[in-house]
Amino acid sequence: MKEVNELIKQIKQGELKPVYAFDGEEPYFIDLLCEAFENDVLQPHEKDFNFTTFYGKDATWSAVVNECRSYPAFSQRRLVILKEASQLKDFTQLESYIQQPLPSTILVIAHKYKKIDGRSSIVKAIKKQGVYLTFDKIRDYNLSDWILNYCTTKNIKITPTNAELLGTYLGTDLQKIVNELEKVLINVGDKKEITAELIEKYIGISKDYNVFQYPTAILERNAEKSYRIANYFIANPKEGPMVLVTSMLYSQFSKLYQYHYAKNMPAKDIAAVLKINSFFVKDYQKASQLFNLSQTVEAIEIIHQYNLNAIGLNTATNDSTLLKELTAKLLLL
Repeated sequence: MKEVNELIKQIKQGELKPVYAFDGEEPYFIDLLCEAFENDVLQPHEKDFNFTTFYGKDATWSAVVNECRSYPAFSQRRLVILKEASQLKDFTQLESYIQQPLPSTILVIAHKYKKIDGRSSIVKAIKKQGVYLTFDKIRDYNLSDWILNYCTTKNIKITPTNAELLGTYLGTDLQKIVNELEKVLINVGDKKEITAELIEKYIGISKDYNVFQYPTAILERNAEKSYRIANYFIANPKEGPMVLVTSMLYSQFSKLYQYHYAKNMPAKDIAAVLKINSFFVKDYQKASQLFNLSQTVEAIEIIHQYNLNAIGLNTATNDSTLLKELTAKLLLL
């Protein structure tokens, strides 16, 4: 995110290279950068004669090169963006131009969803003449930190707990996360904070009854809260599918298992081992006092069995019965 923000700043300031290439499985940053080039490189009156967008599946490499070799009209620069570059036939033929690009042309290559073949010399040519960035798909354990950082760039506060809640429910599609956050951001008010109440109102994730709160209640050995959330899932099966519930439980107890072996380490090192925000280390410290190592291991075995049941193996019992049984067995350990 930091390098993306820095590059966007350079684009706005007109500090430009002749060639840029962005690839990888995460499309959000590539789209964000392409938008920055489209909006900030040329003035509106310059775009008619100096801005061309190609799509790899419809373009030829020679057409892209010919456009790049054309001089700007009534402008200092020409902007050429090649989208869907992974679908361009004979993509590596662009290398002859990239090795000696026209200084007045800005070529942007958006190679989404896969990486440019690192064995080809075109990558080396791009790095020599311009900027090459790869964007890997974000890992689920990094989502809450990404959400926290995104909100910080917007000067909006959000707690690690609420960031974790959003990451758990919205998944790793960054564009989807941003779209949902924007619904809340326009309604944050003077406090400039995304609260659990706003998340529930504008995104539809219950602050009290969700698959993040359920394992938390189990780890706290809070029977009343655990059964209350379980009953809510039974009444509203789409809000807490059994497979998702067991997945979240397994994730939390697996981290607790790791905590038992790492508990004597500094908090920041524990967070690194568990792949969590340091804010949550204290929660596992408390949970370790309620579930010792042998109980944690037994809990993981129980969760594994009920996960098999949830996908239809070794049982004919419905999800509501399974969830009640699972809740009882974990609390009785």
